[in-house]
Amino acid sequence: MRYATLFITTVLFGFPHHQQLGEGVYAAGYAAKYGSANSGWVALDESTLLIDTPKGMDAAEYVSGVEKITGKPVRWVLLTEPEARSSPEMAALEARGIKRIDRTTGGIELVPYAGGRAVFIRNAKVLFTGPAGVNGPRMKLATRDTADWLAAIEALRRLGAEQVVPGYGSWGDGSLLERQRRFLRELRRQVGYMVSMERPLEAIEKEVKLPAGDFVWMPYDDPAAEDIRHVYTELTVPAAPFQGRTVSGPKPHALVLIGDRYHEPGHVRDGLQPVFDATGVVPHYTVDVRALNAENLAKVKLLVILRDGMMWPDGPSGKYRIWMTPEQEKAVVDFVNRGGGFLNLHNSMGLYPENGPYLKLVGGRYIGHGPLERFRVEVVDHQHPITRGVRDFFAADEQHTPPYDDAKVHLLLRNRSDEGKTAAAGWAYEPGRGRLCHLAGGHTREALGNPEFQRLMRQAVEWLLRR
Repeated sequence: MRYATLFITTVLFGFPHHQQLGEGVYAAGYAAKYGSANSGWVALDESTLLIDTPKGMDAAEYVSGVEKITGKPVRWVLLTEPEARSSPEMAALEARGIKRIDRTTGGIELVPYAGGRAVFIRNAKVLFTGPAGVNGPRMKLATRDTADWLAAIEALRRLGAEQVVPGYGSWGDGSLLERQRRFLRELRRQVGYMVSMERPLEAIEKEVKLPAGDFVWMPYDDPAAEDIRHVYTELTVPAAPFQGRTVSGPKPHALVLIGDRYHEPGHVRDGLQPVFDATGVVPHYTVDVRALNAENLAKVKLLVILRDGMMWPDGPSGKYRIWMTPEQEKAVVDFVNRGGGFLNLHNSMGLYPENGPYLKLVGGRYIGHGPLERFRVEVVDHQHPITRGVRDFFAADEQHTPPYDDAKVHLLLRNRSDEGKTAAAGWAYEPGRGRLCHLAGGHTREALGNPEFQRLMRQAVEWLLRR
């Protein structure tokens, strides 16, 4: 398909608000009572392609208006929402001989995602997002999987569209997708951070505050209580960590427990995700410690923890409690002894049950750390699969100084401060039929993202999975 070179400005009485966004590419919008929904069309060589159906108007009137603008008959329609296939609007278009199509050529690209698909007019750099795109006044979350929604937005951003027509709301440039990404990411981050401290839902509803400068529909895009409750439900058991999905497929899966008072889950996830991408592991992140149980561990090959053992249900000004139960300790020990891999990161020995089976399994214990400062991480064993090819490096991090059981574990790394203080920085061993690796770094974004530390984590994952 090629697009006709056609620039016509037409005002049609009764026709929806419409605008030409590129060569032969138009967007049309509808009233608030129709959800401020959008549709559009593309003028091709010999005909016109509709993108989505009209809302609240006669199909014949709509098609007639489009054909007056393009000068070409309407032949096809692409739908971005699956449920629109059986809608009265689609039936009215089919009655006029307009065919629904699901495949395109000539620079019109279909981009599927969970819950819908987008249409990208590549030459004109115009993107019709379908239901993933919402640009005011409020993104209602209650019926959506916000993790899937965020993933869809991030994928659409990478297309590099210069004009974006959301499924609902005002169209504009690519910044509206970035606004959605920030909204969803920040809401999930804040709710997740509070869940990781065991803050009650009533407190979370009051304390979540999104940065006012990031959003454009104030006060309409402030998250409502029902939105916060929805995200809270997604991030806590029983929905977490698998969201009701079957854990299957050729790739190994991991249960990844992150976030605590001193380590908000957003930057931790950012630091870990490249490791899973590179190793082909499917991570199931959770900030709810209740998700760490024997039933969930039975579904995965790898356990990753980056969080301490403390809960702060009354907030930072209150008292903490140690959360790991004897049942959870047993579940982790049994998982590793039966063949599972356990990547124990940074503070994941801190404030856990003293002298319990969990810390005995890990092979060390937390006794504190120095200030946030630069120190050197040195490779002790260059031949181990976890450290092979890793060079000594500097990190701006917390220098943890854990005592470790040198009769049990094999030391891989040590750290050395500018003042000459040294401590163990990583070890590995094979308890039972499983494998365990502890890496002490990873407090800051910089430390997690350090290329050598990323390599350590990648190679640790490969070793833990016996690959």
